[in-house]
Amino acid sequence: MKPLRYSDWSLFGWHGLTLEVPLEWNPGKISGDFKAGSVRLDDPTLARLEIEWKDARGDERVAPIVDRFLDGLAESARKGKKSVDINRSPDAGWLDLHDACSPVSFNWHAEYRVHALAFYSPPSDRLVFARVRTKQDEDAGDSIQRILNSIRDTSPDGHRTWALYDLVCSSPPRFSLESYELKSGHLRLCFQRGQDILQVDRLSLAQVLLKRRTLLDWYQEFFRKSLRQVNLDFRETQVGNHPGLLLSGKPKSRWRGLLMPLPFWNVRPRLNMEARVWTCNHENKIYAVHAYYKKQKDAPDIENVRRSVICHRDAVPERATT
Repeated sequence: MKPLRYSDWSLFGWHGLTLEVPLEWNPGKISGDFKAGSVRLDDPTLARLEIEWKDARGDERVAPIVDRFLDGLAESARKGKKSVDINRSPDAGWLDLHDACSPVSFNWHAEYRVHALAFYSPPSDRLVFARVRTKQDEDAGDSIQRILNSIRDTSPDGHRTWALYDLVCSSPPRFSLESYELKSGHLRLCFQRGQDILQVDRLSLAQVLLKRRTLLDWYQEFFRKSLRQVNLDFRETQVGNHPGLLLSGKPKSRWRGLLMPLPFWNVRPRLNMEARVWTCNHENKIYAVHAYYKKQKDAPDIENVRRSVICHRDAVPERATT
């Protein structure tokens, strides 16, 4: 078999779960929420990693779930008249997971080789099931061990790290992922706690977007819909170590809001706004972090979120404070 080794690795994080993966593996499918969901990571030729999670409701038993899964796998193979070689008890002396209970390692060989791990996670009270797929002629033992041993979980009451493609950031406690966009050239993660909103945007090709216009001009055009409801103030400054903008906005009066071209039955809440926007010349990207809130006492700590953003691979995230 030929060795399958990777020189470049990155962090992947979604709904409180983080792990190290080869840099060329990117999301192919994402579904669910914190309580139950799944992610599939693909390389250019194959779906390489699948990780699933679900609310355990305090039930730490893992082995019965694995047994049912493997019995179903064997039954499906019989019905399809295909062969599958299942190993329920491989050598797992390499396994070194933090904060994991009742880990079960197993693998099977069919069209591909699949190396799997299931465990109960006390921090989140979830059952986690991860599996890595390789081709029959690939030897990826070291990489598989690195991936599976790197899995970490987070309490629902803690900061959560979100990492995909080349965006890394953190959401504060009690903020849940409300929506996301994973477009070519534009990533957006939107978190919400009641009426309070945090939004992180990352855009590629900054030099093209800022050709013949300033960062402020671009910002006002790109975010024009959300700026309709606020009176905007701004200041050019350094954001971290990058050139950027500090912005704030107070909601316009109710009378002016009624004059806006919006349906009267879709009146938006009148929220205060803060933003940090900067360009990273190292990666040729624009980053924007927004906070929207009703009352000042409930305002999200936008600086903590801004400091959590890693905008290029050599950067180190500034420590979030509590």
